[in-house]
Amino acid sequence: MIESLIALDRSFFLFLNSFHFSFLDPVMKILSGQAIWIPFIGFFFYYSYKKNGKKFTLLFGLFLVLAIIACDVTSSYILKNIVKRLRPCRVDELRPLIYSFGQKCGGKFGFVSSHAANSVALILVSIRCLKFEKRIVYLFWLIPFLVGVSRIYLGVHYPGDILGGTIIGLFWGYCFSEMFRSTKVQA
Repeated sequence: MIESLIALDRSFFLFLNSFHFSFLDPVMKILSGQAIWIPFIGFFFYYSYKKNGKKFTLLFGLFLVLAIIACDVTSSYILKNIVKRLRPCRVDELRPLIYSFGQKCGGKFGFVSSHAANSVALILVSIRCLKFEKRIVYLFWLIPFLVGVSRIYLGVHYPGDILGGTIIGLFWGYCFSEMFRSTKVQA
């Protein structure tokens, strides 16, 4: 059972990774980078401060940081070291099949994707705590989706790694947004 899921994940990865266009290479690197989050985090804090004030925003920031720390610890320090699944770019027989344009491979293990976990938690905590209109919420969910796609495009994660990271992000994002919402500081 597990072997057939791993084989399916590998096949799906190779299929998805085969779709590449040179004009997307720099876009995918940007989507996988750290700097992409600065404008979004800045926007969420600005929106929070303008709509809810300083005390609310500081508390929102605390719970957001705690959610991301929980995701990062769970994904990077616990699950990756327990599961020890090599990233696709670290598997010798896959390397020649992976689209490569000089991008970095990252750490040794890939399950689960920390990028997926952190991006999902960031969006979930932000939309649940800041209460955006529904139509803009859909746009926010596009961000973690594109981050996940970029990780497969770059050859550093299997789709299962992204799915696992998404589940971790949903779990911790929900937990910390619920804790925030249960505090007395509300808009």
